[in-house]
Formats: sequence, structure tokens, C-alpha cells
Amino acid sequence: MNYFYGPVPSRRLGFSLGVNLTPQKYCTFDCIYCQIGKTSKKTVERFFPVNMENFERQLKEIIRKNQKIDYISISGSGEPTLHKSLDLIIDTIKHTTQNKYPVAVITNSSLLYQKEVRKELARADLIVPSLDAATKKSFYKIDKPQKSITFKKIINGLIALRKEFKGKIWLEIMLIGGINDSIADAYKFKALVKKINPDKVQLNLPVRPSGAKISFPEYARVKQIKKIIGPKTEIVSSFYKQAQKRFSASITQDIIRYLKVRPATLIDLAKSMGQDKTYLEKQLKKLLAKSIVKIKTHNNKKYFIYAQR
Repeated sequence: MNYFYGPVPSRRLGFSLGVNLTPQKYCTFDCIYCQIGKTSKKTVERFFPVNMENFERQLKEIIRKNQKIDYISISGSGEPTLHKSLDLIIDTIKHTTQNKYPVAVITNSSLLYQKEVRKELARADLIVPSLDAATKKSFYKIDKPQKSITFKKIINGLIALRKEFKGKIWLEIMLIGGINDSIADAYKFKALVKKINPDKVQLNLPVRPSGAKISFPEYARVKQIKKIIGPKTEIVSSFYKQAQKRFSASITQDIIRYLKVRPATLIDLAKSMGQDKTYLEKQLKKLLAKSIVKIKTHNNKKYFIYAQR
């Protein structure tokens, strides 16, 4: 198994080297906006699937290439906190890279109510937890959680995390038109944010295609919500840096690894891999012809998606 993908251009983290710990797609939720698609195994049972020898070897090889990296981000194609002993994973990353890169964990917040999970996450530099709903009704509609997970557990876990975690917390709120973007929701989010007390609140939008038909809120409404929640709040916008040009002898495999984790436009791939768009188009045509990759149009943008799931 390849445990790493990218570095990919992240709208929040610059160039992010992704860490994928779980099989596709083992998760505690089945979110309607998820870019990876429907959850294959909805569970709260934690497990340890990573071969640490291979993990460390792969990371050393990536670092050896001296690629541009701003963060090493534990996220991937499932909920990362389902992996046991995250402190071991984080410590291995820090030791292998000699603490050169900050480590972020991107989580849906579902297991933060467990003290063991919060203790393991204490090794990270940044945690980006999600809060997709301001009400129980919206929570079940958007996140479709495993039956033992409640909205109350989500909130209590986030509050406990802030009390214990010494690093930065950037709380992500995914806004979906007609579900959690009302003014009433905004004031409820504001009250919850006050209790959770993150360093930053990031309003995000479902810009990548998912299996469900969902709507964007009007941008004017998003700005209203930002103002209501308060000064810590920002709207996440598209973010790309000038990529370093680098040669890859296995560019096709690089494309496949990227698309296994997230859909991408041609520009996404070009920016991430530092490759010419014309060259990438040729490689994508080969993958399309072999039905390894398919195309999906979302919000008038053409996304390439890994087809062999």
C-alpha cells in the first residue's frame, strides 16, 4: 500500500504531503459532500493496518527527492482517527523528517470524544477538525454518522480537544446550500464556536464532485455567515503556489495515486506535479482509454476521477 500522496496544492495548507492510513473508504461518516464517494465500511472500531517499516521507507524516499512541502497532513481516503496509535505515526514522521515539517491531522471530529484519541493527537502541530452542522437534524442529514455517534459527542469532543491540545486548531465548517447555511444556523454556529474556541474558523464549500446533488450557498450568504460567526472566521479560497519543476519517471502512477484519494482538474494535477499541462493531458488520455480514469463535470469544471473502485 502507498501511504503517501502528493504533495498536493491545498487551499489551506499550501503544498501538503498527504498521509493515507486507512483502506478506502473506512469511515465513521458517509458525508453527502465527500469527494471520495460512498463509505465502504462505516465503523467506529479502531485498528492498526499500517506496516511501519514500509511507511518509514516510503517517507524517506519522498523526503530524499527534496520536494516542496509545507505540511505533512494525515487525512486520506477515510477517517484517520480510526487508526490506532496515531502518536506512533506522528512521532515516526517527525523522527524520519528530523522535525523539518509540521504535522497536521484532518479529522471529521467523530472520535474526539474518546480521551485516548485526543491523547494520541497531542503530538500533532495542527488539528483541522470538522463541524458540518449547527443542529442535530443537519448533522444526520449531512454526515450520516455511524449509529453510535451523536451530535452531542461531536461538540463535547471538540470542547475537550481545545482544553487539552496545545497546538493550533482550525475548525472547518462545510457550508451546503439549503441545509446548514441559514442565518439561524449561522448564529448557532457562532454559539458553538464560542464554546469550542478554535484558533481559526474556516468556511469551506463542496467544490469537488461527490455522489450526491448538493448546492453551493450564495456567496453573499457565505459572507454574512462569516461576519456573524466572528473575526476568527475566514472563507477558504482556491490556493495554489508556483510548483517546483520536477521529473517523475512514473508520472502515470503519480496521477493514479493522486486520483485514488481525490478527484482533480488538469490544473490541480499540473500544479501539484510541476508538469506541463499538455504532457499530463497525453497521460490522462491513455488512462481514459484504459478505463482507469473517467471524467465527471461539476460546476462547469472537468474533473478526472479514478474509475477502478
